[in-house]
Amino acid sequence: MKVMKLAVSLIILLTFGSCISEDIVDDEIVEIIRINNSFSNFNVGSTVILDAAFFDNQGIKQTVDFNLSSQNPTVLEIDTTTNEIIAKAKGTSTLLVSTVYGGKTIENSVVVTVNELGTAPAPTASNIKIGTISKTSSYDAAGDFEITEITGGIRIKFASNYRADRSLPGFAMYLTNNPNLITNALKIDSQGDADGVIYSGAFSIDVMGVGINDFGYLTHWCEPFRIKVGVAEIKNK
Repeated sequence: MKVMKLAVSLIILLTFGSCISEDIVDDEIVEIIRINNSFSNFNVGSTVILDAAFFDNQGIKQTVDFNLSSQNPTVLEIDTTTNEIIAKAKGTSTLLVSTVYGGKTIENSVVVTVNELGTAPAPTASNIKIGTISKTSSYDAAGDFEITEITGGIRIKFASNYRADRSLPGFAMYLTNNPNLITNALKIDSQGDADGVIYSGAFSIDVMGVGINDFGYLTHWCEPFRIKVGVAEIKNK
């Protein structure tokens, strides 16, 4: 009986050993302001209200006040009362968004190009997101994806270069705001699902009940031991 137990323990160790050895020590991330507005098409005379969110060092969304400033106010003007961004003249300007949280100032910026009147439609909050998965361990993880809004949720379309590792003892894919944790993350695919796991090639997943700006990362995990093996930052297209 002892021999049998030892053999079973050895099999488990060999199966999961390499996954355990690649554990993450630091679960904290850098606080971030996520600017959701897309300024790819911004005309002289157009206006838009800032659409941004702040996430703390655990990836949890916090309510804060934002301060806006423009590096070139003759091109891009800021109404500090309403956080309205106004295109005044053709050119470029850096939009700086900042806040103070826990006694620390956090900043993010985006370069805005203002087009001549009539050359492009007014901007809206970005309705297309993109990302590229990179491996964070010896396990395979790769591929590009695009996220679009659908009625009641989002659709994630993975390109033909998508890969996940079949040898993982417990594969799972998550949407999250902290790429170092499964806590507070949303599982969207895993071994044991009724529809199974697709490990390579083009496919899509519909995720209902969430918005396109709700998450900043897509991650692959060795779920039994909570080991991250792949990550992608979700960005505006």
